[in-house]
Amino acid sequence: MNATSAPLALDTTVFARRLRTLQGPPLHDVNLDVLPGEIFVVVGRTGSSKSTLLESLVGLRRVEAEDLVVCGCDPRAMPAEVRQRIGVAPQRASLERKVRVDEALALFRSFYERTVDPEQLLEDLHLTSFRRWTTDRLPPSAAQRFSLALALVNDPVVLFADEPTRDLDPEETRRVWDLLRDRRRRGRTVVMTSDRLEEAERLADRVAVLERGRLLVAETPAALLARSDRKVLVTFDLARPAIDMDVLGRLDAAVSAVREGDVYSIWSTDGFATTRALIRMLDALAARPRTLQLRYPNLEDVYFTLTAGAA
Repeated sequence: MNATSAPLALDTTVFARRLRTLQGPPLHDVNLDVLPGEIFVVVGRTGSSKSTLLESLVGLRRVEAEDLVVCGCDPRAMPAEVRQRIGVAPQRASLERKVRVDEALALFRSFYERTVDPEQLLEDLHLTSFRRWTTDRLPPSAAQRFSLALALVNDPVVLFADEPTRDLDPEETRRVWDLLRDRRRRGRTVVMTSDRLEEAERLADRVAVLERGRLLVAETPAALLARSDRKVLVTFDLARPAIDMDVLGRLDAAVSAVREGDVYSIWSTDGFATTRALIRMLDALAARPRTLQLRYPNLEDVYFTLTAGAA
């Protein structure tokens, strides 16, 4: 698509080929496809260029690319058209002068052809009590939610959000998750960064792993977890009687077993099968463990394997 091409349909989201920065933190030939109506989460450690990637996609960085399309437009060539269709939430909203929260929302609404009810935004983001506060006085968690409110005032086709739950407590985080999921149900798209792997695993339709400006992988959480060669870990805490370790190691699907004090750990290729066999054995011994837990491989395991390989 060249710079003079007409915009595509509104459900065109994000497409990039060999995207790289010309200044600042590097991006190295990033290829990216974001599908309509998905929550796409970019994870990476500090310095991995997550924020740079978002800024590059919305026209805030000087970049070059073989192809770059956001909502049917090249953000380098048609920024006005792109701005009408996207919302951008940095980690903190930065306004040039002191302005009240409700005044700032009214100001931002005036920039767009399509807008939403600001009162509903304040309610959805639990900001109603801050409506008459000046933006420079907002506590960190409210400032983070206010940044998100400004980005949502035009009901964007694509929301770009840089760590939108960074300063939020668990209740506020859940509220933002619910809002993002509601947007997905309405066919809207979210491209966000996060340094919380649990958040990505629970929220994302697809997860992209960025390391030193290079996109290592972009897959569903399930597909990423399938990459893991980690075994299921079955642990139990039992003071008496002592359990023969050779017997534990021969339980169904067990690979190996170790003991540290009263805590026994069994690595298994099938956690359910091993647990079922373990319960039968403990029942035969009239043994009652104080705890019994299964730990399956998670996104953290996969992430550190991928980034260690990249390093």
